[in-house]
Amino acid sequence: MAHLLRLELTKFKLGRNIAIAIGAIIFSILFITVSLVDSMTDPEQTKDTFESTFLVIGLLMSFIFLVYSSVLTSRLLIGEYNQKTITILFSYPLNRKLLIASKLVLIVIYTGISMLAGYICCCGYIIAVDRTFNMLGGSFHLSLLRTWIPMAVSCIVVCMILSLWPFITGMIRKSVPVTIVTSLLVIVLRQVLITRNVSNRESLAQVILIAVVTAVFLGIIFKKKILELY
Repeated sequence: MAHLLRLELTKFKLGRNIAIAIGAIIFSILFITVSLVDSMTDPEQTKDTFESTFLVIGLLMSFIFLVYSSVLTSRLLIGEYNQKTITILFSYPLNRKLLIASKLVLIVIYTGISMLAGYICCCGYIIAVDRTFNMLGGSFHLSLLRTWIPMAVSCIVVCMILSLWPFITGMIRKSVPVTIVTSLLVIVLRQVLITRNVSNRESLAQVILIAVVTAVFLGIIFKKKILELY
């Protein structure tokens, strides 16, 4: 498995994807800045609070990196099946299921690390700009971290799991559009789910349920669709 991960890492183009993650985080910071400036300068609006801005950060991280994980899935996996180029890889004496699994592991890890970096940078940014320019309503205190950290961890874990769903649905039809659309549907369904909770995040039971359901369907795909080339 380690050998396959190193092999796939060369195809993953890590430098390029790190640059894209950095660009996405910079975009998120600019988006947050525009929102804060607008709420601060418009006399008809109240200032954004730390709580509301943190929720926006969570929405941005999940939207950007779930969609991009589906792009990676379509490029590294579904596209190869769709264009039949996967047959070249399958001609080598490699475990085919481990080969696909190594690709998925890279995508899931990339999603988690990118989201973690995004949370750290964006949260650090709003704390810094509030101290400098007083752009948010209220003041930052360490007790907020008791809420932020569990919410961020929950969001990252759930999004890492949900990043597998574009692969699951995409493999059914070997379709790139289905892969991308699935990520958008997953984002919408997740937002509907968490807005029903007072904590604005998934409960432990919900996280476990999502993981179990994902594992079951992933197992079905690996059993019935991985070796299906046409």
